[in-house]
Amino acid sequence: MQARRHPETVAEVKEAGATTALMRQYLDVKAQVPDAILFFRLGDFYEMFYEDAVLVAGLLSLTLTSRDKGKEDPVPMCGIPHHAARAYLQRLTELGHRVAICEQLEDPKLTKGIVKRGVVRIVTPGVILDEESLDARTPNYLVAIEGERSRGFGVAFLDVTTGDLRATVAASTESMLDELARIDPREVVFAKGDETLAPLLRRAYPRLTQTPVAAAAEPPESVLREILGDAIAGPRQALALAAAARVLTYARSTQLAAPLPVAKLEIFDRADHLVLDEQARAHLELTETMLERRREGSLLGAIDLTRSAIGARLLRRWLLFPLRAVAPIRRRQDAVERLVLRPSGRGAVRKVLGEIGDIERLASRARLGVATPRDLAALGRSLARLPALHEALGLVTEDLPVTEAKEDLLRLGEDRASELAKKLSETLIDEAPANTKEGGFIRSGLSPELDRLRQVAAGGRELVAEIETRERERTGIPSLKVKYNNVFGYYIEITRAKMGQVPADYQRKQTVANAERFVTSELSDLEGDISRAEEQRIALELRLFEALRTEVGAAAARLQAIAAQVAAIDGLAALAEVAHHHGYVRPVVDESVTIELEAARHPVIERLVGDGGFVPNDLKLDGDDAQLLLVTGPNMAGKSTVMRQTALAVILAQMGGFVPARSARIGLCDRVFTRVGAGDNLSRGESTFLVEMRETAHILRHATARSLVVLDEIGRGTSTYDGVSIAWAVAEHLHDKIGARTLFATHYHELCALADTHRRVRNVSVAAREWKGEIVFLRQLTPGGANRSFGVDVAKLAGLPPDVVARARGILATLEAGGADRGPQTVSPERGTSPQLGLWEATQATPAVASPSGDDGLSEIAEALRRVDPDDLSPRAAHELLVRLREKLTDPRARGPS
Repeated sequence: MQARRHPETVAEVKEAGATTALMRQYLDVKAQVPDAILFFRLGDFYEMFYEDAVLVAGLLSLTLTSRDKGKEDPVPMCGIPHHAARAYLQRLTELGHRVAICEQLEDPKLTKGIVKRGVVRIVTPGVILDEESLDARTPNYLVAIEGERSRGFGVAFLDVTTGDLRATVAASTESMLDELARIDPREVVFAKGDETLAPLLRRAYPRLTQTPVAAAAEPPESVLREILGDAIAGPRQALALAAAARVLTYARSTQLAAPLPVAKLEIFDRADHLVLDEQARAHLELTETMLERRREGSLLGAIDLTRSAIGARLLRRWLLFPLRAVAPIRRRQDAVERLVLRPSGRGAVRKVLGEIGDIERLASRARLGVATPRDLAALGRSLARLPALHEALGLVTEDLPVTEAKEDLLRLGEDRASELAKKLSETLIDEAPANTKEGGFIRSGLSPELDRLRQVAAGGRELVAEIETRERERTGIPSLKVKYNNVFGYYIEITRAKMGQVPADYQRKQTVANAERFVTSELSDLEGDISRAEEQRIALELRLFEALRTEVGAAAARLQAIAAQVAAIDGLAALAEVAHHHGYVRPVVDESVTIELEAARHPVIERLVGDGGFVPNDLKLDGDDAQLLLVTGPNMAGKSTVMRQTALAVILAQMGGFVPARSARIGLCDRVFTRVGAGDNLSRGESTFLVEMRETAHILRHATARSLVVLDEIGRGTSTYDGVSIAWAVAEHLHDKIGARTLFATHYHELCALADTHRRVRNVSVAAREWKGEIVFLRQLTPGGANRSFGVDVAKLAGLPPDVVARARGILATLEAGGADRGPQTVSPERGTSPQLGLWEATQATPAVASPSGDDGLSEIAEALRRVDPDDLSPRAAHELLVRLREKLTDPRARGPS
């Protein structure tokens, strides 16, 4: 069935056959949300019509039917049960669609005519409230971008589920894209009609949902004042404020029935945090692995031992936004150290933390009016555990001076919402249900009227049992039963075999197979009393619950502040737990440019290889003696591991944690850059080498003397000469112009010569040895450059066929002997040696120019040099030629006939 467009005018409505009041109501509602799929509530279903129906039926594999089937042009239609809407909403938002939820705003039982309906909220990829569709340990960010290339960009991000709202200013397009990569949003909003930003975002992040929005009707200051008042922390930068107003305006447009749970705006300077761009986050596998995009195997997976969802989200933020100032870093370190040194106190704290739910999201759900009785019961239990957490923290902080205790991160404020915890506990039963349809979640004793209605309903059921017993005795029919259905309430059912014993006062109601159903005036009156009591009970419970939810929602700001304290305690306790169990040490973090690690390990790989299987290494980088380390050695020997573990140590230290080493000193870094591995980006039309060069250019443009640069193989995507030249020039630029602390891994051994001419370049290598024809990796970083890459040996380990390995060894032997100027065709397949003449032998086979007596062979040397094209010589071949020519001058036996 083809999609049929929504009618827009009265004439189109009549022409389309949408003349019923219901369809007119649908079209009125749809006109309010033309860019969203409309879930239109009809009884127990959400229905879709016209092109929405065709689209959703195709996306979700639903049956597409039609309304008014007898007409020539029926209206396409499909529907889903309202109780199963969560799964369908999740699938649609994952595909990038917006869905408007239109609910019945009146009770159909109490309404004559058509029920009033309206959109209560709009679900988008960046605004999802259903906890089952969210990862509890990961934020769900909506981002707004304001500005342009010439004046920079304001970037604001909001998690509606927690009320977390922050903003910053990115000075360039690259900085803005870096911030998006770090935030990892689900949806981005920007000005409609922006012809430069939209294609830029599509190219950079093709999977990110983009939502252009019209210009705001109100100035940013008015929007922020209306929602936040004066709760704005940080520098009031115009672009940041504009982006924050845009993201709040869009989020508010999706929540039509409740205020946003946002208490404050935090504006931060990007310079306050260690900057981690898209490449660094991916190459270092900070939050997920590169290949499978799994949390397990990432740095976050290794250090996240938090006991609560709020703690997990905060720890993730600390990891992606490490600090740049020594004082706050040391405050976190002090707290972690106390927890490490007091294991019993740490255990008590972590035990209580495991009993505390997601206060942050539960409070936000109450503010948004979507919290269920189960949500509020969980919130009440969580708040009730705060005194126990305070007591457990006393075991860790009992010996702190009063002045330090006020600034301590391991403390709870005076406000612990104790009165709210008490009210939640007294109002809701412990095992409250997730929905309000049947009631039964308010405690007995809270409301006398509710208790009375419950007694009526319960007593009515007892009366039904009494009537059944009495009627059996009166009629003499032991099989008589009193039953209930939604059509006509309570009734008496008698089998046809006993029809002769039916009393005259029974009123026949329905005939079914093998039985007749009857009603009596007594049953009718009783049914009315019970039904009214049940309806009144459910309605009263709902009113009491909604009043409680409103009260909790009004306290959202207080609860979010409490949640922030609990999250910090949980994050610090997790870092301490990791440090204690895995032997991490507190690093000295200072303003120097020295990075010095003793017996450092990789926090993820050491877990994979098991106890004693990981070889630790020492490493030192500084600005005076060892600014650039050239790391050589075989593939698989551990070069990348050593370099990455250094970068991870910096990040762990600047987030306030301990590091896997015997001792560590970390001079503050402003950025960590990585250029690792080979990969193309065909979706952007970029080859492997272009990606490599683009990432390298990004590093050279933005690195400073405060940066840490990790380069793993520069120039490998092109020819040998080009590659060596580029790698050499990049290393020189980092040393001479930028001064960044750099780890530079390479298989171009020619680069080792840089240490002879550049005073802050040092050669180190990862050791490997040959043993009985096999390569043995020692995993040890040693001074000096490697003289071999063992590439053929690694190829053998990888399973290359023996004849290919043997051929490769022969070619390698010739090239290393100086045959690089002629190529591998000089190698004999059978013998693995060259049957052709080498460079010097070729000069001997050619009649030499006669030289005067006593020229010491200079004519032979001259003739050899005339035959050489310098542009075709590799550095190694040139060195070999120079050695041989020198031998001709110093050893007469090496000369040919004169």
